[in-house]
Amino acid sequence: MLKLFLSSVLRAIYLWLAAGVSPWTQGRKPIGTLLVIVAWPAFCVLQLLHWIGFGLDELFFRGWRNVEVEQPLFVLGPPRSGTTHLHHVLSADAQTTTFRTWECLFGLSITARKLLLALGRIDRWVGRPLERLGGAVSRRLLSDMEEVHPFSMDAPEEDFLALMPAMQCFILVAVFPRAEWLWRNARLDQQAGPTQRRRLMRYYKACVQKHMYVFGRDKRFLSKNASFSGMPEALLETFPGARIMACTRDPKKTVPSQMSSLLPGLAAVGFESVDTHLRDRLMALLKFYYLHLDRVAAEYPRRVVIIDNQRLRDDLAAVLQKAYRQLDLNMSEQFSGFLQQADRRSRGFESGHRYTLEAFGLTEADIENFFSEVYRRQSFQSGSARQASAS
Repeated sequence: MLKLFLSSVLRAIYLWLAAGVSPWTQGRKPIGTLLVIVAWPAFCVLQLLHWIGFGLDELFFRGWRNVEVEQPLFVLGPPRSGTTHLHHVLSADAQTTTFRTWECLFGLSITARKLLLALGRIDRWVGRPLERLGGAVSRRLLSDMEEVHPFSMDAPEEDFLALMPAMQCFILVAVFPRAEWLWRNARLDQQAGPTQRRRLMRYYKACVQKHMYVFGRDKRFLSKNASFSGMPEALLETFPGARIMACTRDPKKTVPSQMSSLLPGLAAVGFESVDTHLRDRLMALLKFYYLHLDRVAAEYPRRVVIIDNQRLRDDLAAVLQKAYRQLDLNMSEQFSGFLQQADRRSRGFESGHRYTLEAFGLTEADIENFFSEVYRRQSFQSGSARQASAS
């Protein structure tokens, strides 16, 4: 942990110094560059508080090291392929426990979790003023993201945000698209050295153990991370009992949806659009995700299952029942009953998020050509209620 902490400090300093110089400022408005330079130290202070919390955990809560993470379930898949929907459905299973937004942002250590939970109890006792204030602020600041990724402090969230203190969270590419180590980590199974891979996975496993120490050692840990689609082998190695449900979706829909979803974040830090360099790197990464997950699923058929987004939407209960059987997971009566209700709500759902390939200088022919190997390996459901193969 000490080496990871020191490397994170050096990377944070490097990013701050690089933010104001070319070529890192290329394509960014001057006001965006200034905002990053001014806001970055405050962001780093928050990450330092996480590290201080980790240190206090070693003094007061060393029992976290004895927590066993048995049969965790990871939801992976290219971004915008239905992973959030699947994660929210699976989190309704009372047998599971998963990270919430407030944990990812403010409570990664056991010490911070317990302090924040105590503060939450006091807030409820006095009429929830902090909860109402937080809701109002998040609605105002994140209203542009509502159709892309609904946000709530108590909602299930991607725990790749737990990698933020280590400066290894892939979302940082929206602020620093030239940070090469973030791109390498996105392909952790192939591009990280053994030492780097073990160090990062050891840190992530510790974050999972700390969560379970507070929220349920007897539960199945549930995680959803689209950006972990480049590290399924590392997850299976780190968690020997792990299972993976990997979503997939037609690249002609995934690509423009992913590009569009980045626009609010890019605009916030001074970028007017997804430039062609970033677009092409993201497309190459998406292609890697599709092919890598497909290969790992073929190699570990009892531990990894691929789920088509359209089939998941149109026949949720049948698709998940089949996935549970393939992965040899027990489905509780409570969750089975919930699925029947969720199935009806899921059928025919249409997101309010709108996007086109043309907005990013692409055509369907471009996608079919670039992802030709993906199309050869996978078939994608495009209509609704065609589910004969899902049962």
